[in-house]
Amino acid sequence: MQIFLSRHNLDGFLFVGDSICDSDMYYLTHFLSGDRFAFLAQEKTTLLVSSMETGRALKESTADECLSTSQYRIMEKLKRGDKPEEAYCLVLVEFLQGHGIRRLGVPFRFPAGIYQPLLQDFEVLVLESPASRCREIKRQEELDAIACAQRACERAMRQAVLLIGSSKPRGELLYRDGQPLTSEKVRAAIDVSLLEDGCEAMDTIVAGGPQAAAPHARGTGPLAANAPIVIDIFPRSKSSRYFADMTRTVLKGEAAPEVKDIYEAVRLAQAAGLLAIRAGVSGKEVHSRVSQVFLDLGYPEREGRGFTHSTGHGVGLDVHEKPSLSETGEVLQVNHVVTVEPGLYYPEMGGVRLEDLVVVKEKGSENLTHFERQLVL
Repeated sequence: MQIFLSRHNLDGFLFVGDSICDSDMYYLTHFLSGDRFAFLAQEKTTLLVSSMETGRALKESTADECLSTSQYRIMEKLKRGDKPEEAYCLVLVEFLQGHGIRRLGVPFRFPAGIYQPLLQDFEVLVLESPASRCREIKRQEELDAIACAQRACERAMRQAVLLIGSSKPRGELLYRDGQPLTSEKVRAAIDVSLLEDGCEAMDTIVAGGPQAAAPHARGTGPLAANAPIVIDIFPRSKSSRYFADMTRTVLKGEAAPEVKDIYEAVRLAQAAGLLAIRAGVSGKEVHSRVSQVFLDLGYPEREGRGFTHSTGHGVGLDVHEKPSLSETGEVLQVNHVVTVEPGLYYPEMGGVRLEDLVVVKEKGSENLTHFERQLVL
């Protein structure tokens, strides 16, 4: 942090928000709060929290100092008629002045309603968060947390695959216990498994048939027989706050030859991507190799058809973070954690995607995903 501050000639860098939505704030403080607080990074670090949270912040945060808004007489400001946002901004000004701030850095996502008043008393520079680059390289405890979440992800995937595998094709739909098997029922089984493992998931994808032609469609309603079903699970551990990510595509019934061909093309493209990953190779190069496999096999990308997204992304405290495996992907470094998830999508058929989660190493990668790839159940 000191190098960052010196490079930009800053007296400090300020974050304001909650640490549930802002992963940088949690990474820097290890203080989890759904309520707004401020974090000032200088040679030492300081939290500014409400009086209600002071005791917990003192116990849980990694900050060098924890202060309360009551120390800056916020209640007096409110009683004299200042609006809550005005009172909070006045507190921030006193807080920053008390820490010798004249030239201040704030991140791109800094609240505009606070940024504007601060300009009256400070020179404020809007910069990329210094935590963003730090978060890319995972420490061993972070790698362990991600691997733990991935094991929970795989157990949930197992429940989904078993549920689909136990269904029976009847006409155009899959049935189980006399009722159509739906995306919602499979997603519920995934959610229960994750909860039992202390994880949570939002927008888990269980999309069958033409619905899967949109890579991020959640999927709704009865699942089609004889058609690929894309299952994409990206859970977060409630305790560590770290994500995992994994996708498999399965089919119950008879797979048409073109579906088998598309699945094999995706499998080969993913294998090429996994083989390409190592420290010193760019995400752009990995993506290029994956795209080339599809081209060589006769699956060119066209508008809304074929390989329509990047090869992968970083995973950590956010499910999508740096680095990227894309046309603009940066050079990979040891202990980056990235997905490799090529897919092919066609409106008339649906989609096929396979996704593994890997740790970049000096001479290759460590695959954190141990779940088999099997199309027909």
